[in-house]
Amino acid sequence: MAGIFLAYSLLASTLLIVVWAVYKCALANTGCFRFNRILLLSCIMLAFVFPIFILNPFWVADIVEDNIEIAFNTVEIAYVANTVSEGITPIWDYIVTLYLIGVIVMILYFFVSLARLMLFIFKGEHMVQDGSRIILHRHNSVAPFAWCGYIMMPRRDWYEFGPMILRHEKAHIECHHWIDLLFIQAAIIITWYCPAIWLLRNELHTLHEYEADSHVLASGVKREEYQMFLIKKTVGARFATLSNCLNHSSLKKRITMMLSSKQTGKARMRAFVIVPAMALALIGLASPAVSAVINEVSAATPVDDLRYKISEKSDSSIRVTERNSDVMVTEKADAADAVPFITTETAPNYPGGKDQLMAFINKNISFPETAYKDGILDMDAVVQLTIAKDGIVKDARIVKSSGKALDAEALRVARKLPNFHPGLNGGLPTESSYTLAFNYHIIKQ
Repeated sequence: MAGIFLAYSLLASTLLIVVWAVYKCALANTGCFRFNRILLLSCIMLAFVFPIFILNPFWVADIVEDNIEIAFNTVEIAYVANTVSEGITPIWDYIVTLYLIGVIVMILYFFVSLARLMLFIFKGEHMVQDGSRIILHRHNSVAPFAWCGYIMMPRRDWYEFGPMILRHEKAHIECHHWIDLLFIQAAIIITWYCPAIWLLRNELHTLHEYEADSHVLASGVKREEYQMFLIKKTVGARFATLSNCLNHSSLKKRITMMLSSKQTGKARMRAFVIVPAMALALIGLASPAVSAVINEVSAATPVDDLRYKISEKSDSSIRVTERNSDVMVTEKADAADAVPFITTETAPNYPGGKDQLMAFINKNISFPETAYKDGILDMDAVVQLTIAKDGIVKDARIVKSSGKALDAEALRVARKLPNFHPGLNGGLPTESSYTLAFNYHIIKQ
């Protein structure tokens, strides 16, 4: 599950980079604040929706059919001839562990920020004016900010600039900007390592200030008076990212936006650039080369959960025949019954990953009555396949037998397999080998 979560995050991060690049190049300097805000939030949301369809996770349950209970136990070690398995720790396992640590840190940061906001609300002096809930506090170094219907400011600022601050922060509340910030904070937790999500958060903060400024000016406040207020008041520490601070965005940019004429029709047409950009990104993410990497990431687990320890070959006559996500499979170089195993830089993989492969096998396998002994069937067979350059499965052979009848059934199912994503060398499809383990224990009811 941790590997699938990281794979999902990587796909979302790639799309977020595309969203930020297109927005920054085509829309960031236009005056359509509300349109840009809605577009930006929609694109960020789509960046987290599309990976669900690319990743296409599956869940496999136990099979119960005709009073026969089948438990399919996956076997990660492929036994080829006289093999020994030596544990290795894949690099993705370390990466997924680091990723989960980052997620936990970001969740803790979120709760700390939320706790600080709660303290401001509970400890401050509450008052209501013009339908707004105002909280005065004694932290003069913190700039005024709004969050979830509350306007918070130092008591000194209320006496000096109260009405103007109230108009500005009330605009944030009326536009529900705090909801945007909660959404973007959730996105940051999932993709904390991606620079694009932090840049998009800053762009969203900036749009919030532009939109609030335009609301204040539309209410009848003179532009010069408001600009002078901003110059005097854009000082002080900014509060948590869950809130909109008065001094968050660049004062120069905000004044420039107030002076510039609003662009609407032509500026909005630029938004359509995002459509081909996202389409190209999705096509690239759905390619076989990327799918192979994503499936490898999906199989990763945190290091603490590994059942094997790192070890080195102890015998110089042993050669490596396969490396997968969990183990290194080796065999004696001079073994008479050794089966050639073709390795590639990127291993072949079944569309949808191992879970979907298990689902296919469980759906298609059946067992002859002669395979049962005293109502119990034990199957422990391994089939080696050759995956052609075009992904076609061929040359299925038994490399670990479980009896004539069960071997025949394993071969039958293996030969029904649809095309795989082929193995890659230097990014190009290459013929490769693949081992398929059948491990069933069935108690006839």
